[in-house]
Amino acid sequence: MDKTYKTPTTEVPCAGEPVATYGQTARVNRTVFNEAQIELLNVMASIQNDDELMALKHAISEFFARRADEELERLWQSGEWSEQTLHDLQNTHYRTPYKR
Repeated sequence: MDKTYKTPTTEVPCAGEPVATYGQTARVNRTVFNEAQIELLNVMASIQNDDELMALKHAISEFFARRADEELERLWQSGEWSEQTLHDLQNTHYRTPYKR
């Protein structure tokens, strides 16, 4: 089931411009994106089908997995983590306690 994704063609007022809503004027809240968010939005706008979407998700997952591996390696090399740290984590529970 390959879907074709299309960029919306509906015109939306720019953030901060007045919008007519049944004879009244309203203000649109402005959302500020950083450079990384804008870049990702531009990339996502070019997605054409499910396969491309899955490939993008995989690439993003690989990026964050690589960053996690690099950070773990840094912690291990600096001595902040050791075999004992791993053993301690193995027996630690971080679940949120819920009241009954």
